[in-house]
Amino acid sequence: MSTLYDRNIALLKSSGVAYREVEHEAVLSYEMAASVHQRFGLTGVESKSLLLRLKDGRYCMFVSVEGKRANIKKIKDLVRSKPSLCADEELVEQTGCVPKCACPFGHEERIILIIDSAIFNYAKFLYSPGMPERTVEIATADLEKIIAGLPNPVVRYTLNESDIPA
Repeated sequence: MSTLYDRNIALLKSSGVAYREVEHEAVLSYEMAASVHQRFGLTGVESKSLLLRLKDGRYCMFVSVEGKRANIKKIKDLVRSKPSLCADEELVEQTGCVPKCACPFGHEERIILIIDSAIFNYAKFLYSPGMPERTVEIATADLEKIIAGLPNPVVRYTLNESDIPA
C-alpha cells in the first residue's frame, strides 16, 4: 500500500507539475514553517488544510492558505451538511496525516476537497506532501493540473463580502 507521501509525489509527476521539494526538521507550526521558508528560500504561501466531518457522516478537506479562516456557514451551504473540525485522532484515522501537518491531496476519493479560491491570489503554493519533514513548492497555476488528476469530488470555495457577518 502506498503512503500519503508516495501518492502526492506520484500525483505531482503524473500531472506534469514542476515542483521543488525540500527536506528539513518536522514542521508542526506556522512559526517553524516560516523558519524553513527563510532557510531554503521558499517563496510560496503556506497551505492550510482542515479535515471536517459532516453531520451526514461524510468528510471534507478544506484547503486554503495560512491565516485564512473557514466560514462554516459557507461550507455548510456548499456541501449541504453541517461541518465540524475533526480531532487529531480522527485526522490520522481518516487520512494518515500527522496532526498540525494535514496534507491537502492524496486522500481516498470519498473525501471531498473544498478548494479556497484565495489560494490563486499567490504565485506559489507550499504544502507538506504527507510528511512533516518535507515541503513541496509548486506554481499556484499548476494547482488546476493537480485538481484535474484527483479522484476526489472538488468544491470551489469563494468567500464574498456578503458571506461575512456584519
